[in-house]
Amino acid sequence: MKKIVLFFLLLVFCGCTKTDARFEVESYLNKFKNHDEEVIASLDELLVNTDLDSEDKELYKLVMKRQYTDLKYQIKEERYNGDEAYITVLIEVYDYVKSKNDALMEIGNRDEINLVLKKMDEEDKRVEYTLDFKVNYQDDKWVLEKPDKVVLEKIHGIYDYEGD
Repeated sequence: MKKIVLFFLLLVFCGCTKTDARFEVESYLNKFKNHDEEVIASLDELLVNTDLDSEDKELYKLVMKRQYTDLKYQIKEERYNGDEAYITVLIEVYDYVKSKNDALMEIGNRDEINLVLKKMDEEDKRVEYTLDFKVNYQDDKWVLEKPDKVVLEKIHGIYDYEGD
């Protein structure tokens, strides 16, 4: 009986270890939702390299933090192929492309960044995207591949879907 219980426990624990790629994707997205210091540091680094004034930088940071907090996601599919996994996620974010375009229609030029940021801060329309994340099994753990620029733009709500 002990051997059966031990075998069952071993099967459960070994099975969970290798089929947990989903956890890596959820952890990644939760870093945004929880304002993980790595995410905020990346946002700060981005802002340092802009020509925004300090007031606009602070507003941009608030707008992005709101996006992160209100990010909604749902795992739609998990596909495993040996040491590779593909996790498909449906996300919902604020449509900051709409905000930007609305502001540009009002001002007629791209120099009024403050109005664009204020429109983004007031945006309540949301947009959905389907994202595919690749996760690889390496050194006895799942490791998320770095998402590309398009995935990051979609998470931030700044993907220009009108340009497609």
